[in-house]
Amino acid sequence: MSAFTRLIITLFLTLAVCPSIFGQAVYKYKGSEYPIRQISEGELTYLSLMDLARASECKLNWDPWFFEAQLTSGESDLVVPMFSNYVRFDNQLLNITYPALYRHGDIYVPAITFVEALDNLVSKSLFWDEVEKTIWAEESQYNIVDVNFEPKMNGYLIEIVTREKLPYEAYVSEQKWINVNIFGGKLDERHFRTHPRPKAIKKVEAFQFEQSSQLAIKFYRTISSFHHSFTTNPPRIQIAIVDTTFDPTVLEGIDVPHDRSGYISTIVIDAGHGGDETGAVGSQGCREKDVTLSVAMKLKELFDEDGTTSAMLTRYVDTTLTLQQRADLANTYGDLFLSIHTDFSDDNAKNSGSLTFFLAPAIDDDARRTAMLENRSILLERTSGASADSLDFVMIDFMQTEYQEESKELASDIQNELEDRLKIKSRGVDQAGFFLLNKVYLPSVLIELAYLSNKRDEALLKKESFQQKAADAIYYGVKKFIDKHNARD
Repeated sequence: MSAFTRLIITLFLTLAVCPSIFGQAVYKYKGSEYPIRQISEGELTYLSLMDLARASECKLNWDPWFFEAQLTSGESDLVVPMFSNYVRFDNQLLNITYPALYRHGDIYVPAITFVEALDNLVSKSLFWDEVEKTIWAEESQYNIVDVNFEPKMNGYLIEIVTREKLPYEAYVSEQKWINVNIFGGKLDERHFRTHPRPKAIKKVEAFQFEQSSQLAIKFYRTISSFHHSFTTNPPRIQIAIVDTTFDPTVLEGIDVPHDRSGYISTIVIDAGHGGDETGAVGSQGCREKDVTLSVAMKLKELFDEDGTTSAMLTRYVDTTLTLQQRADLANTYGDLFLSIHTDFSDDNAKNSGSLTFFLAPAIDDDARRTAMLENRSILLERTSGASADSLDFVMIDFMQTEYQEESKELASDIQNELEDRLKIKSRGVDQAGFFLLNKVYLPSVLIELAYLSNKRDEALLKKESFQQKAADAIYYGVKKFIDKHNARD
């Protein structure tokens, strides 16, 4: 079945079995009111994307091939993929927690989170009032609206987006801080301090003074050289940081995955499959996508309680994500990447136990089989109706190996903990050619908790106590690796 056919079926089923309560919200701006169709899904209010685009004066386009909507204002875009809890503002991924819905010929988005995302696109400040079902739009009090970090071949490009041309000065202090004073600038301090940043940047500080604003950005590495200028369309301050550990050519270079800062501070946890991608299903009805999400949530809670390392999930609900979307999240925010799965064997129901993979050419048939099973997602993304078997794929033609040794060490630390804590058969550490891991440019592993094709393993995977033990094992394995890695760096 092609990916397009599956999407059409999903839409039909969604419309058929999910009745919605219709109503009307309102968008208020300068005394004028614009009606916004709304629906209620459980306790959530969803708003018509078509009406939001009209009220906020954005251009709305629909891409039927990628099944996503695009809002455009000026030089910026906000892309809304269907069935995903992430939207994309220019080159930045934003989590809206709940995926967009398709109802009666229109796309509906969750008001409580999407209005904040839309605020990034339009030249107004937006506020959603859940009680009054109203979006309040005001002329933005801020003329410094965002900062973007873009890795280059030999450094970093910082862009401070403004609403108008403003006088400024830029200088380096304490060797690692780049400071930008913007005269007449007004900014939201909280927005900039909590802004996602690449791994090369340790800290971002923002200060609002009576007649000026300041952004202070601290790099892990010493700043040896930088250049700056003001550019229009859209107006922005551009600061090019030259990193002398790269080839000293002009800072136009080819975009590459961002450089690692050294210390591991953020872990991206991927709950395998989800949404349309059920994954493996056991004879007792246990679904891989449910187990992986539960374990991923428990693992994140452990890191949140620890407080020394931050963790984020690729999905927080039962939604469909492509392998590329998962990899993009890892490359944008992560220092480590963990993809959680359960295994399945069509040939041998006696196969059981846990196994942790890292990316490298498969050295046995079992590893090739597992890789082929997990790689089916990308084959569905790339082909129209062709099965995985018909492509006769065994190995990825080109395999990135930069983080292979670190990934192998991480896999070993995790598998040792799984063996100690789960009290089931340990199948050890193995290697195979996973498309997902090949797209991630940082230490990464794929964890197979147990076999859903094995009745005993499936019974364990259904138990919350076993899921908690699995999360504990992964947590302690990762902590062991981080402690060793950060001590070396």
